Amino acid sequence: MGITETLPAVGIPDIACYLPERKVSVEEWGQRTGQSEQRIRAMLANGVRCFHDAMSQSPVDMGIKAVRLLMTKAHIAPRSVDLLIYTHTVQSSIAPPPTSTAGHIQASCGLQNALSFSIAQQNCVSPMLAVRIARQMMARHEHLQRAIIVSVDLMGTAADAIRGILDLSLHSDGASAFLVEREAPRNQVLGYHFFTDGRFFRGTDENHDLVPDEKYHWSCFATMRSALQQAGLRPADLTRILPNHVNMEGWRLVLSMLRLPPERLYTDNFARIGHVFGCDPFINFLHERKTSGGHYLLFSSGLAGCFGALVLKH
Repeated sequence: MGITETLPAVGIPDIACYLPERKVSVEEWGQRTGQSEQRIRAMLANGVRCFHDAMSQSPVDMGIKAVRLLMTKAHIAPRSVDLLIYTHTVQSSIAPPPTSTAGHIQASCGLQNALSFSIAQQNCVSPMLAVRIARQMMARHEHLQRAIIVSVDLMGTAADAIRGILDLSLHSDGASAFLVEREAPRNQVLGYHFFTDGRFFRGTDENHDLVPDEKYHWSCFATMRSALQQAGLRPADLTRILPNHVNMEGWRLVLSMLRLPPERLYTDNFARIGHVFGCDPFINFLHERKTSGGHYLLFSSGLAGCFGALVLKH
């Protein structure tokens, strides 16, 4: 049974993002963290170029900026927002209890009528999962019409040494915010699928190193295929794939599994932005020159074996 038969029609009409002005090149990062020349050359060969550095800004600062940009762009009144869902990957991206990061953003943006809470533990897939949760809540409560989902992650200078994702990318500080609305006139949600491989619940091995996943590319492919099936589409129907900014070479393999040409993958932001955790596919969709009636697949994966795909019709 398709999701449109049991849940209300929703869409993502507007997206905004905030990226700190300070950009650090992979060479500068290598110098200040003592990386080997061999690793830097490998990163450059894989298309890694830089990351955004928030420096003294906090996750709350970036979240507020992203939400305010969204509200200005979409011309929405604060009182019209019914839900505020905060998502993140890094534990340092939330304030410790009793403080509430979502509560700070809600208060600063004047969202008096919004029910606010946060989602984590799906790591970079958390913003996509938030779309599903917002939709399910709208199905149960007819008065819920509009949600804002804001995703923020901050590594911080103290964590500079672990910004590198093997030789495949650099973690970047940043935030995104987007609307989820009933009966939205554009960017309608056609399908989604989520998968967590339980073998990787630790995220790392005993030495805190990433654990190689021999089924990673198959899990990416299978997750995307399931989301497309739910949307009633084939891979060939896609106008573009909006990916996470990790492992360009691996994406070429996934495209071949989908039997799609390289130009179907949006790649402009791999080098110029870095990996902004769960924000990547939404930033890419924001920057994509969309075609009316086009079908777009947003994809993300994260530590602990999390995978997610979201299909939209513009």
